This record gives sequence, structure tokens and C-alpha cells, in this order.
Amino acid sequence: MLAPALSAHTDLRHHHVLIAVNGPLTTIDHAAALIAACLPLPPTYGLLINLSAVTELTEAGIEGLRRLATAAKTGGHLIAFVCSDSVLRAGLLLAELDDIAPVLRADEEAVPLVGYAA
Repeated sequence: MLAPALSAHTDLRHHHVLIAVNGPLTTIDHAAALIAACLPLPPTYGLLINLSAVTELTEAGIEGLRRLATAAKTGGHLIAFVCSDSVLRAGLLLAELDDIAPVLRADEEAVPLVGYAA
């Protein structure tokens, strides 16, 4: 079974960490790996999760995204999800992920929401 590839970028200017997910996000293990890669964050950093390259998403993956968003917010961090794929983004919205964290079209829309003033 394929696993998602996770790429991380830390933006020192805007105080956020961007994690890009590439591949499937279909199992509890996939979600756990994403959460482990994202948390803990530095105290003044927000989190931007780019899901544009996700190839398959299941309820287990969505539940993992909910857990990640809840944990980040509980830790005092700002979080947003980005997905340029309109069909996948619609699925995230129908799953009401945006009740926990914004689900946006592009990184540029999310940076002002998750970045802290330097």
C-alpha cells in the first residue's frame, strides 16, 4: 500500500510551517504520520496543510485531519487547509472540515490566516 509523501517548509518571515501532502490519505496510520510530522510546532507558528496533491482521501483521512486541526488549535496554533483541486476541496467542505479550520484554494489565501506577525 502506498503512503503519503510529506514535504515540510518553515517560513521564518511569516511564522508558519507548511506541510504538503502528496499521495493517498486513506488510513489511520497515514493520518497518524501526518499528525506526528506536524506537531508539536514552535510556540508562535501557525500550520498550513496543503492537500492539493492528495490522490485519494477516505473518512479515516478526514478524521485524521479533524484530529490534527483540533490538536493544533488546542495547542494555541492557527491552522488552515489548502486544496487547489475543486472536487477534493468540495469533499472537505461537505465533510465540514471548515467548521474546525478554513479550507482554502491557495497557499496565498492561507498565509495571512496562519502567519503571526514577526
